[in-house]
Amino acid sequence: MKKSEVTKNKIIQTAIKLISQNGYAATTTAQIAKEAGVSEATLFKYFKDKETLLKEVIKAGVTQILSQVALLPLKENIKKSMALKTPDFIKSLICERLEMAEKNIDIFKVVLIEIQYNDLLKKEVSEKMVPKTCQSKQLIERILMQKADISSDMAKGLSRVIIGTVLTFLIQKYILGIETSEDELDREINNVLLVFKKAIGEE
Repeated sequence: MKKSEVTKNKIIQTAIKLISQNGYAATTTAQIAKEAGVSEATLFKYFKDKETLLKEVIKAGVTQILSQVALLPLKENIKKSMALKTPDFIKSLICERLEMAEKNIDIFKVVLIEIQYNDLLKKEVSEKMVPKTCQSKQLIERILMQKADISSDMAKGLSRVIIGTVLTFLIQKYILGIETSEDELDREINNVLLVFKKAIGEE
């Protein structure tokens, strides 16, 4: 990678980090430049203004998330977990999705917070992230139908509960600042498993 590309990428990643911590409005180009170890003049060499930098942050961030939520990482995890009993498979799936999100938490925070205010981000998420997320959700549903011998409607409901559990945990911990212990997370996962047991007629 060329030095110019390294510098540009460092600025983008620094912007992601600071915006996730402070929000877009409260983050200045001077702060980003200082944290990235470059002058503000160098920053403006790559990005003509703060809005242009935000556009690059959005594009880079969406690409970064897509590389993690795309089907390949999910398929790899499913392949490793297929031999597990269905309750353990569901638990493994939730833990893997949480681990994936936490590895990319800065950009997830930017998306979750800034999507309320930024039309470009809404467009990128709608056009690129939503279709990929739907594909992943459909894959989960097919596997649940196969492993647990449940109907399509039951699998759809269970996949929504799984995704909702992951999003709730992330929002509580990283947006609202509510710490969640491992015991509390285990209880939430057990609640998902309870939904599954009810779906197949077990209590």
